[in-house]
Amino acid sequence: MPSLRKKVAGFIRQLSVNNQNENVDQIDSSGPSSGCFIQRYLSGHDVRQTEPVILHGQNPHELPRKNVGTIVLDNQFAAVTGPDGGLTTVNRRQRHLSTSDPDVDYIDIQQHVTDPERNNTVAGVLDWSRPHCRAYGAATTLYERHPITKQHAGSPIADCFAVVARTNSAILALADGVNWGEKACIAARSAVHGCVDYLNKAVFTSGNIANTTDVFVSLLRSFHAAHSLILQEAGMLTTLTAALVLPLADSDRFVACICNVGDSLSYVYSAQHGVREITKGSHDIHCMRDMRDALGALGPVDGQNPELNNLTCSMTEVEPGDIVFITSDGVSDNFDPVVGKFAVLPPSDNVNLKVHSGTGKMSSATSNYGTSKSPGGDIPSSSSLPTVQAYQRHELSLLRMDDLLKNGVSGNGPPCQDAKTLCEMLLDFATRLTAAKRHILEDPDLYYTTVEGSTELTELSRAEQRSRRRKVCEKLAMVPGKLDHATVVAYQVVIAIQISESPTKLFS
Repeated sequence: MPSLRKKVAGFIRQLSVNNQNENVDQIDSSGPSSGCFIQRYLSGHDVRQTEPVILHGQNPHELPRKNVGTIVLDNQFAAVTGPDGGLTTVNRRQRHLSTSDPDVDYIDIQQHVTDPERNNTVAGVLDWSRPHCRAYGAATTLYERHPITKQHAGSPIADCFAVVARTNSAILALADGVNWGEKACIAARSAVHGCVDYLNKAVFTSGNIANTTDVFVSLLRSFHAAHSLILQEAGMLTTLTAALVLPLADSDRFVACICNVGDSLSYVYSAQHGVREITKGSHDIHCMRDMRDALGALGPVDGQNPELNNLTCSMTEVEPGDIVFITSDGVSDNFDPVVGKFAVLPPSDNVNLKVHSGTGKMSSATSNYGTSKSPGGDIPSSSSLPTVQAYQRHELSLLRMDDLLKNGVSGNGPPCQDAKTLCEMLLDFATRLTAAKRHILEDPDLYYTTVEGSTELTELSRAEQRSRRRKVCEKLAMVPGKLDHATVVAYQVVIAIQISESPTKLFS
């Protein structure tokens, strides 16, 4: 008789892979006993190679100063935001930020610039419907859909992204609203709007950015603008990660400067060096992190003040062809080996994890059902799965992401070639991984019953619905993935002569 673990594994394979005609051996090759990259890493045969230096600090003056090359100010060849209008849906009054405010002063603008065309822009961009294969973003929900109403749990999607790409530079921003609801959605959209609007004015209006210190000062002040707009729009809490990719002086290389608060992480994918996390200085990779804690947030956490505990400035050099991208935790957490049921936590790390009361996130559908959620999404350590430490979880997450981008879902490629493909591959992976969880929660028996002698469905009482959901929590704990909103925004580093492709059409 097959063991419970084998039954669950078979159940996962049936539900988490959409193509039923895929070779079974390919599906089984992702398992922990098949010699996959996880086993190779844990056995010491797949050690991550040396990666380019990543520097981080709490303020711009803790980082070395690198001179920035000439920034081409015009020619926005791509600009896209989302979901559902993204940053364009807030700040419709376009309140002017006074240059007399020392905290929001556009430090790089020597004089007021009057441009009649700018009056028609939103956050410094005329047209936000210009995605490109080298500058792209996408968002989806991983939450279950009500079997009768077809409404997704956690609606609306409380994430927001934006990317603006110019000839030799780019702005990327991503915000993940804390918890669910309209206020979280407004907070995320306001944060991205305020941030991108400020950067377009301060960095790309006058072109007076001389070095990376100036870049980080502008990034930090854009966070102030983001927080101010959240308060203006009466939003709640959100994470925010913003990146500027700029050319370095006297070099054919570029620099990626990132500022982040919260748990929306930024990465670089390089065909040569693999995937590396730029924002790793914002969280301790040697300590087990509670995925329910956002670590920090903009918005009214304490009165009118944000929580900036993990506010971090980070930078790394990148080369043409590299892809800089930002993900919400709905994507990054699903690459965690414990969340994916490829490994388990040491027994001592399964307890005593706390969630900060200010920024705790509703990141799983089970959080709404009155049940406790394991911080790491782990299963009992008595299983045959390997045990991993905190730093190994981080390394394995990067290796799994790198493996996907280089080899595809099937393991036979083709490798990721541009920003659009990267976004699609990451979201497809998270969607497939969480399919079994959604299938369990979309069972009509959790919501409705049939009265004896009738074929009509009768909705269960709220108390009975909660009771039935509690009973499926054990099943949920046995299948991989974390339900959340999932968002990615990406930009492929290019030089001017490479920009020749036609824009990508938005999905209908």
